[in-house]
Amino acid sequence: MMRRTIEVLTLLLLMLLLSNCNGKENKTNDGTLIPFKYAQLIKLWDCGEYKKLEIKNPWDTASLLQTYLLVDKSQPTPKNLPKGVILRTPLEKSVVYTTVHCTLLQELDAVQSIAGICDFEFMQQKAIIEGCKNGTIVDLGNSMGPNKEKIIDLNPDGIFLSPFENSGGHGDLDKFGLPVFECADYMETEALGRSEWIRIYGLLFGKKEKADSIFNEVEKAFEQIQAQVQADSTSHHPTLLYGLRYGDTWYVPGGNSYMAKLFKTAGAQYLFADTPNSGAIPYSFETVYEKGYNADLWLFLYNGKEEMTYKEMDFYYQFKSFQEKEIYACNTSKTPYFDEIPFHPERLLIDLYQIIHQKNEDSLHYYKRLVE
Repeated sequence: MMRRTIEVLTLLLLMLLLSNCNGKENKTNDGTLIPFKYAQLIKLWDCGEYKKLEIKNPWDTASLLQTYLLVDKSQPTPKNLPKGVILRTPLEKSVVYTTVHCTLLQELDAVQSIAGICDFEFMQQKAIIEGCKNGTIVDLGNSMGPNKEKIIDLNPDGIFLSPFENSGGHGDLDKFGLPVFECADYMETEALGRSEWIRIYGLLFGKKEKADSIFNEVEKAFEQIQAQVQADSTSHHPTLLYGLRYGDTWYVPGGNSYMAKLFKTAGAQYLFADTPNSGAIPYSFETVYEKGYNADLWLFLYNGKEEMTYKEMDFYYQFKSFQEKEIYACNTSKTPYFDEIPFHPERLLIDLYQIIHQKNEDSLHYYKRLVE
């Protein structure tokens, strides 16, 4: 009888453990934990009267960068809230530092919630450009040194900016108690991890259903491309070189970076995949040449008024990919590369897949084969 009781208790314990690992919401002392499948830097709890969002410090994941308490603005502020920055949602009057997040808010149909922006000269979103021209959106200048007085005058309900290591806080913004949201999504090292932050921004701006729908479509498309790569990948895994020399330095993505992982997902052998870094690594030209002169493919980004040609690349004539005309470049002044790929990695992945497996080059979205 005792043995039977122990067996039943063991079975019940196993069932409980399994139920806590099935990806569904889990109850904790903080409330109901809302699961995120890919993002590693965020934790979100539904605490009934509010939601609690924790953002890990990307440079020290054992500590927190910030804690936010999302409170419905139609309801009174709950008593005895834990420590954190209170955001009354949905946000309606926000300052957005980056064109990346402006692009996302436009996709979420939340442009009307933008009160001020930075880096107007790089803005490509028509609705936001028009808002700046008619005065409904304030141009706050350069994101590295925005006009703090204008920001304070706006009295925004949220300020969205990207954190940097050892930045030392946000100066006057902290002094005046303005709610700063740390957009640490760019520090996620998995493509779908950053994209999943769409769900957080949807919550903040009252666009939860739309945000969830967008992310589900991103995930579905990404997985379909992955499946196609696996179906096409037999022995064809071309070696790939990335980047260009600037001055005496050539920066390449580290082997644990977002880009390196996308190269692998698309079926390429990235030549610096064995490096442990998650950021860009500076090398001398000689170091990159030694490792990359025989690469099958070469990809890079540039910003120019005119399309780059092989004639301008004469310096690199000894590279195999130059000689065999297997160089692909993305002119970021002509495409919305930087604004789109952070939250839509599937669009970049399909480009990489088509290049690596030599398919449908005419339909490339960002990259183009270099011309003579």
